[in-house]
Amino acid sequence: MRTAILALSVFLAGVLNAQTFAANTDSTGIPYIEVTAEAETKVAPDIAYLDFGVMTRADTAAAAAQQNASRMKAVLAAVRGALSPKAQIGSGTYNVRAEYSVPREGSEPRVIGYVASNVVRLETAELGRLGEVIDVAIKAGANQVQRIAFGLSDASTPRRTALRDAVQQAQAEAESIASALKTQLGPIVSVIDQDVGPVRPLAQEGMMMRAQAASTTPVEPGTVTVRARVVMRVQIAR
Repeated sequence: MRTAILALSVFLAGVLNAQTFAANTDSTGIPYIEVTAEAETKVAPDIAYLDFGVMTRADTAAAAAQQNASRMKAVLAAVRGALSPKAQIGSGTYNVRAEYSVPREGSEPRVIGYVASNVVRLETAELGRLGEVIDVAIKAGANQVQRIAFGLSDASTPRRTALRDAVQQAQAEAESIASALKTQLGPIVSVIDQDVGPVRPLAQEGMMMRAQAASTTPVEPGTVTVRARVVMRVQIAR
């Protein structure tokens, strides 16, 4: 699916200087029309990211960390066994912190235990098995799923499609503006490809998973949006 989003800026200038061009150009004194157009392409993702982990509580920091390490080892072994060797698992976040009681009026909070948390990130191309992987991790001892996201391993092709659509849209709008002004367009002076940032993964945030999940967790990849924006400057024919 492709969509064009327009932000139109029209400039009629009698004098231009070199700084107004994308390339080195002398002042010409020729008026121009400048149009900004943005287009987007929606494509199916081919890579998935999953942040999951283990949180444990104990009376001491050492005990919480030890329990966490033991459970996390089992979780990682189960997840690796469920996926192809191409799946990648990397470190995410790890922390051990004290847990305090809620103080009553006039009293100080006191330490009632310690919490250890270890979250790792999985990157896999097996999108259709992501729900299964979540269930495998939970059954092995995971109790945190903090983020599911989908992206593209290579966004160059859909980006070129969006870029082409943006250029075509900018040309069409410049022609419409010139027609409304009852004038003719001259040559294109410059086309600037404006960076709209990297492809942002489609994310589902902040789920706490329960070990007693009865069926396979449903996960829908959806689509990823790739955007492109251009600024086109076209002279007005005299």
